[in-house]
Amino acid sequence: MTGIWFDEAEDAEEIVKALQAEGYRTELRRESFAGEDDSDDRAWLLEVDPFDDRVVEMVDVYGGWMPGDDRLPAEPLDLPAQPRRIKRPEG
Repeated sequence: MTGIWFDEAEDAEEIVKALQAEGYRTELRRESFAGEDDSDDRAWLLEVDPFDDRVVEMVDVYGGWMPGDDRLPAEPLDLPAQPRRIKRPEG
């Protein structure tokens, strides 16, 4: 199995459902990186078998990432042109 990392549980759970519907075997668990002390900050690791091009396509759609993956997203992120201004109440 090959691993895909997710910061959000909801993203990982969505791809698990989609992959299982297509017949893939999956295992989802929390993993920490070296030096992490806060268990709430641990990432979600999804292992998929078999790992093929279809899985790679789905990783991009569901917001996961793979260590060492140097591919750029198909479309650039939609970022704001200027900083967001927060209006504070007067008083």
